This record gives sequence, structure tokens and C-alpha cells, in this order.
Amino acid sequence: MNDLLLTLKNIWDGKDKPILMENISALTFDEFANEVDCCVKTLTAAHAKSVALISNNSIEWIIVDFACQTIGIPLLPLPSYFSRQQIQYSINDAGCNVLLCDQHLDHYFLPHAEVSTEKSASDFIATTTLMSEYKQLHLYKVNTVNDADMPVGTAKITYTSGSTGQPKGVCLSQHQQWQVASSIAQAIDVKIDNHLCILPLAVLLENVAGVYSAMLNGSTVVVKSLEELGFTGSSSLDFERLLTNLSEINPSSFITTPEILQGLVIAAEQGWQVPKNIKLIAVGGARVAEKLLQRALNVTLPVYQGYGLSECSSVVSLNVPNENRLGSAGKVLPHMQVSIDDGEIVIQDNLFLGYVDEPNSWYQKLYRTGDLGYLDENGFLHISGRKKNLIITSYGRNINPEWIESELLSSNVLKQAYVFGDDKPYCVAALCSMHADIGELEIADWLSLVNAKLPDYAQIKVWFVYNEALTPSSGLLTENGRPKRIELDRFFEPEIKQLYLQSLVTSSELELSS
Repeated sequence: MNDLLLTLKNIWDGKDKPILMENISALTFDEFANEVDCCVKTLTAAHAKSVALISNNSIEWIIVDFACQTIGIPLLPLPSYFSRQQIQYSINDAGCNVLLCDQHLDHYFLPHAEVSTEKSASDFIATTTLMSEYKQLHLYKVNTVNDADMPVGTAKITYTSGSTGQPKGVCLSQHQQWQVASSIAQAIDVKIDNHLCILPLAVLLENVAGVYSAMLNGSTVVVKSLEELGFTGSSSLDFERLLTNLSEINPSSFITTPEILQGLVIAAEQGWQVPKNIKLIAVGGARVAEKLLQRALNVTLPVYQGYGLSECSSVVSLNVPNENRLGSAGKVLPHMQVSIDDGEIVIQDNLFLGYVDEPNSWYQKLYRTGDLGYLDENGFLHISGRKKNLIITSYGRNINPEWIESELLSSNVLKQAYVFGDDKPYCVAALCSMHADIGELEIADWLSLVNAKLPDYAQIKVWFVYNEALTPSSGLLTENGRPKRIELDRFFEPEIKQLYLQSLVTSSELELSS
């Protein structure tokens, strides 16, 4: 048994509850350790040097993660909703020679298998051979075409879905991940009996802040497939099914996104009974308006906002029950150092090892996040927005679009909102209503309320509505739902141009009539 499992064994010895649960399956710590050992033998027999994993949330996912750490080889987790191009790029870029899937490989490359013109999986990934199976997972040997260059000690590779360009493979060590998990476990000041994984395990936040920190706290990790929880693909969600699962499982904690949080708040305001066992709902991925956080607390949803990024193993700061400041991202984890340089958040200690195939990025001692923010007098970190996303109007005003967007999304009117106005005299917005029954008059009334709280230069002067909510599969959002600003600018360019053109025409008509 390796050092990691020995550490967990000391925590779990004597506990009469499972470390992992999935529906009717439950594993004690000893059973879990035995399964990890079986997976180690399977991967060793396959001569695994670097493993890619495409799987739904499951006990097997977590076992493979621990097996790779036991062997000391990199794991590349990939969300099952990744496009074929994303899968191909990531596996080839990371030089994985073993691929584990919960479906036959063609499932991910042939979404419409009945169409004979579709290419086979081998057209997208270097030649693969189905070697064996581990539990519910199919094991493929991959003849890699790329011998990836990565820092020594890489245990996990997570691909950022940045706002521009090709994604970068962030290399993390085992120590870095578990240091974050340990700090989170120590910071949580309420008893957590069980943690429910709602986000995909391939998302670093769920993997590290969810699974690892729960295990260190002696909390049972509960997993269900994303479909069972109500998710379809990367963004569609049957909210009734999610609410039913939350009521039946009655978890102590879970991690969610601002959009899902908004739905939970609405459900609670309309009569859904919040399960009594819930002690902590962590929300991250994007800025959340203070008004929405307050609404959550008003309906007994114990929501706590945090901040993080892949280069810091997922979490930098977080609020907890006894130290919570609404509107902030919480206090910085004790093992990290954060400073502010010209408004930008700069981080030292426990940084990532570097990016795949970018030796110049390896072993950095300091990381400039590109996020704007400040530390208040009590040590709470506040996030203003992305430095590169700053809108600079033609009047020279600097505006963080995230600030306005979070305000626009703080009620039940809008599902999505994106603000534009760089080098323009004022801001405009692309808006998607929460549901089809909400018309433009109701949207206009809501914008009037939001504008009344904003300074003149940040108000939304004109706007347009689009009918279908954007998803990561569109290429306009990251996997976490963050907007890709450049792509959005291009996508909505005709509508934005028309808005400014119409306002110019209106202004001219007013001048003539006067």
C-alpha cells in the first residue's frame, strides 16, 4: 500500500461507513484499496506510461485515478461530452499510450453511427487496439504519434479551455493536488457526512475539492452518473430529476456552478424543501452576484463562493460557514500566498509544474493569473473580472463585463447575459431569457432595475435577445461555462453592429426633429 493510501487508511480505520457509494454499490476503505490494486495490475500489464480516461462519474473513475497515482504515471481525465476534436487533440498532445473508456471508443467518434460517411475512431486518434476490460471500462492501447514533453513529477494533466487558441495541458503533481485538498478539508468548519459529486469528475474542482477533500475529512463520496442526476451532455439539465436526487440522497455537501445555483434558488423560492442535511454548497466557475447569494441564504441554501484556477490545482480561496463574506471569494488557503500587482491577482507557492510541451513554463515560482481583484482589510479576496476582458469605452472608461453580467443574472428573468462595448460609447448586451414565457417587456423592466444600480457608463443602453442558450459544444463557452469573449464577439458581430447602427439612426432622427 503506497503512502497516499496509508494516509487515508489512518483516517478511515474504524469507520463503519463506506468511503465510496454508487447507487446500491458501496466500498469500505479496504475494498477500495483492493480495487485500486487490481487496477494497478491491469495498467501495469498494459505497459501504461500515460493514461487517458473518458468516463461518466463512477466508482471506477476514482479507482483509476488512484491507480495511476499508485504507479506514478500521468492521468489525463477527459469529460465524456468533449468533441472528437478535443479528444483527439488532448490524447495526442499528452502522448497517452493507454485509453480507458466507459463506452466502446466509436461511441465518442460516431454519434450517428448509422451514417456510413462517418469516420472511425482510428481516423481521429492514432491506431487503437482493444486490449482488455477493467470493470465497466474498455482498455485501449494507443500507438501515440507524439512523445509529449512534460515536467518531472506530472501526475495529472488537465486541459484548460481558454478563451482563445488551442487548450493548454496543465501539469500537476500529486503533492500539489493533495495539498489543496488538505487545506480545504482543514478550512471546512462543519461536519460533512457525505459529499455528492454533481460536476463531472473530469473537472479538477470536483476531483480535488470534492473527492480528495471529502476523503481526507472522513466523508463518504457519493457518485451517480450525470444522466441519473439529470444532465444531458455538457449543459442540458432536467432540474426536477436533480432536485429529486438531492432530496433522496440528502448530501452534506456538493459543488455547483452559478447557473445551477440560480435554478436551486428558484426551486426553493417556489416551495422545494431544501434537504436538512446540506451544510455546504460550494459555488465556483464564475462570479456570482451578491444578491443571488443572499437569496440563496434566505431560502436556507448554505452557499459559499470560492475562486480558483487549474494552474493552482483548482482552488485558491473559499468562504466557509464561520468565515463568510458575501460578494467575496473567501480567504486564501493557508498554503498559498496571494498578492495584488497593479490590480492583478498574483499567486506564489503550490503552483502547477508547467504546460505540456512548453519547457519555458516549467517550475514557475510566481503566476500572474490575469484576474483582477483585491484583498480587503480582513483578508477576503474579491474578484473583479479578467484583465484581458476589460471593456474600454470610447470615452476611456474601464468596465469589467463580468460585473454587469452577474447583476443581470441575479434574478429569475435571464438565463444568460453577455456584455459588449469595447471602443464604443456605451455597453450593449446579448440576452437569453430564463424560459420562453418571459417576453421583451419583462426583460426591459428588469434591465431598468439593473441599470438604476449601475453608474451611467456601465448601463446597458440597447440589447437583443437570442432564443437558445449557448453551450460549450458551440465553441463559444469553456467547459465550465465561461464565455470565450473573442468567439462571442465574432458570433454576435452582426447583431451588435445593428444595435449601434440603429442607435446612431435614432440619434440622427432626434437631432433632425429638434
